[in-house]
Amino acid sequence: MKKFLAILIIGAAWYFAGMNRQPTVMAAAVCGVIFVVFSFILTRILKRRLSADLPDQQNVVYKNSEAPLIIHTHNKSRLPVNRYRLHILMRYKGEQDGTVRRLNGSAGSRVQDDTATLYFTAPYSGIITVSLLRLRVYDYFMIFSSSRKLRHIRRDFIILPIPQEMHLRMPPFGSYTNQPVAESNSDKPGDDHSEIRLVREYRNGDLIRHMHRNYSARTEKIWIKEYQKENDFIFDLFLDTSFDTPLTVEDKDAFYELLYSLLYNLMNYDVIINIRYYEKRSGGMQTYELNSKDDVNDFTVHFFRAEPFCTKEVFSSVCSVAPSDGVMLINSSLQWFFNGKHIYTFRKQTITQELSRRYFDLL
Repeated sequence: MKKFLAILIIGAAWYFAGMNRQPTVMAAAVCGVIFVVFSFILTRILKRRLSADLPDQQNVVYKNSEAPLIIHTHNKSRLPVNRYRLHILMRYKGEQDGTVRRLNGSAGSRVQDDTATLYFTAPYSGIITVSLLRLRVYDYFMIFSSSRKLRHIRRDFIILPIPQEMHLRMPPFGSYTNQPVAESNSDKPGDDHSEIRLVREYRNGDLIRHMHRNYSARTEKIWIKEYQKENDFIFDLFLDTSFDTPLTVEDKDAFYELLYSLLYNLMNYDVIINIRYYEKRSGGMQTYELNSKDDVNDFTVHFFRAEPFCTKEVFSSVCSVAPSDGVMLINSSLQWFFNGKHIYTFRKQTITQELSRRYFDLL
C-alpha cells in the first residue's frame, strides 16, 4: 500500500509539473524520482551486507515451557538497517510441515553483533530443527524491501517431557531381577556403599563426569570409571519402537512421555536399568545403562538422536523380544509389560492423567 501511494504521489507531481510548468513542483517531482530510485537500490545493498546466524546456546528445554531462541545479526554496511524481518521455520524431525515464525529487528552500522530473541513454546517432546529461511530488509520509510534466502543455518533443540509422579507398587528387591549384580572387588567399601568395579575406555553414551582423570592424563586416552552398588539389582527394559503405519508427532510425544516418566520414577528405587533400543544409524540394537536420576536426561537426549522408530520388519530382524519374556517392555502402541504380565495400555490423548492418577502393580 505504501509503495502504491508513493508512486501515485510522484506521478501526480509529474503531471502537475507538466501542466503548470512550475519550478517548485518540477523540483519536487525530480526529488520524488530520486527518492524512489535511492530506496530501491538501498534495500538491495543492505540485504547483501546484513547476515544472520544462530549462535551456540542452551538447546535442551522442557515441553510447554517458554524458551528463548537467540539470533545474531551482523551489518557490514556503513548505514544502519532500520528494520529487517527474519522468516524462521520450526519443524520436528520426521514432520513434513512446520511452523513459520517471523522476527522483526534492527541492526546498527558496522557493529560486531546485534542480538535478537524470539521466544517459543514447544508443544511436543522430541527434536525441533530451527532453520533461518529468508532475510528481508526494508528502506528507512518502510516503502520498499528486498529479501534473500538463507541456506544451511539451522540448529536442533531437544524438547524433554515433563515427568509425571507415578504410583508404583514395586516387588521386594531381588524378585524382579534377571541378573544380580556382581559384588565389588574392593575390600574396603566406601561410605556410599559403592566402589569402582573397573576402568575402561570411553564409549559413546558414557558420562564425562565418570572419567578417571589421573589415569586419563597419564595415558592420553579417556578412561571411564564403572561403579557398582552392593545392594543394586539389574533388570532389562526393551523399547519396541516399531510401527505398522508411520507415527505422527503426537504418537511419538506420547511414547516419550511414558518412557521419561517411567524411568524418572523407577530411579527412585535402588535399581540399575539396562535399556535396549533400536538405533537407525547403526541399524542394530544398542544398550544404555541407567544408574541414577541424573542419567535419565542424558539417556533421553541420546535416545532422541538415535532416531529409534522403524518398521516392524526392520525391528524384528534385529530384536526378537516378546512381551511374555521376563523383562520390562514398552512398545509404540503404549503397551507396558513386565515379567510377561500386561501392566497397562495408555491412550495418547490422556496419557498425562493416566500416568499421575492410576496405581500400577508390578508384583
